[in-house]
Amino acid sequence: MINIILLIAFLLINPVCAYAYLDPGSGAVLINLLIAGVAALLFSLKGVFLRLIGKKSKATAKVAKQDITMGILSEGRQYFATFEPIVKALITHQIHFYYYTLDIEDELLEIDSEYMVSRFLGYGNIGYAKAGSLKVANLICTTPNIGCKGYPIQKSPHVQNLIHVFHSINDLSMYRKGSLDYYDSVFMVGDFQAKSIRDLELKRSLKEKKLVSLGLPYLDTYSKAPNITEAQDNRSKTVLVASSWGSKGLFANYSIDFIRKLTEAGFRVIARPHPQSYLSEKKFIEDIERQVSKLSNAEWDRDISPTKSMQRADIMISDTSSIRFDFAFIYQRPVLSLELGLDDMPGFEREDMTELWMDKAAHNIGIVLSKSDTDDIIRYVNEVTKEYKPETIIAYRNRVISNYANAGDAIARYVQTSVIGEDR
Repeated sequence: MINIILLIAFLLINPVCAYAYLDPGSGAVLINLLIAGVAALLFSLKGVFLRLIGKKSKATAKVAKQDITMGILSEGRQYFATFEPIVKALITHQIHFYYYTLDIEDELLEIDSEYMVSRFLGYGNIGYAKAGSLKVANLICTTPNIGCKGYPIQKSPHVQNLIHVFHSINDLSMYRKGSLDYYDSVFMVGDFQAKSIRDLELKRSLKEKKLVSLGLPYLDTYSKAPNITEAQDNRSKTVLVASSWGSKGLFANYSIDFIRKLTEAGFRVIARPHPQSYLSEKKFIEDIERQVSKLSNAEWDRDISPTKSMQRADIMISDTSSIRFDFAFIYQRPVLSLELGLDDMPGFEREDMTELWMDKAAHNIGIVLSKSDTDDIIRYVNEVTKEYKPETIIAYRNRVISNYANAGDAIARYVQTSVIGEDR
């Protein structure tokens, strides 16, 4: 075994040119096999290393014989903030569960608990196939469209209760069509999400899902972030410009002229694209970054987490992104929402919806501007930062969000009494 490991390691660090051709079909399969094999090897080696230094998995010894009916499936580290509060709360309440992930670098794999069995499923098609055949009765996911035709992850026939937990504050309007069609239950952020779910069920003649408002887990963590605003006066306030990605982003629908006006007026501007932009529109977003970098008083935020930029900002300018509500609810600061011509969005749930929650909600955390309004952006920023009242935003947040800053515990308690309890 050691000789095989050494041979593979030698081949990995000693690349040679292979003048060969792989057709697209077989090439994808072989590459996925190679990646999954190397990833599995690395994960195994990491486990061996941990055992050598004395950190043994309690779960392996104590949970293997348990009849575990609860599981979590994560796409990876990008959803760490969503699943960490749930994982910790399940452990606190001594609930046995599986944690499955498609990312070997997922930090939650490092948790060592007698109540948690962690498994890396593999990359690419191999990981997707394993995710679609998991043998657990109840499975919590935040991934929309599981089970949909053409989607790489299918619903496992062994999963009796597929549970969706949200990773944003919004209705279903910005999800792709069929987003929750194959889910059985939904842990909602708040009661406001029920209408969009029920409307789509009725339109598509779907069986009603079990809906329960339990909150948004990542707010448990982000709500504890410190307030470190840098502003001293109106001339030095910091404006965070946060864009969605693709056709629904403000960078794609607005020029950066309004950003230039803000910097020339003495405001500090942090420009932040959605992290998906670096994958889906890399060339476009890098061009925007170059333009912004030439402006004085402007900076570009590439961090995966928006927390540091939100902490520093006095006001946010955004589009349809749910980051607007994160900023307003966590820091109690105002948002300028820029209108986008997105009435026609083929392929998105909003196409089948008669009412969009976010259109009304945006007026409760700031004001909504059209393209022509950006000509007078300085006046709007000054007015909103002077006139908004934090207590108004807090009151609205408390009406909208269930179990604010305590969703992880609420979910664990519900799982214990109403999910696992029913299994027994």
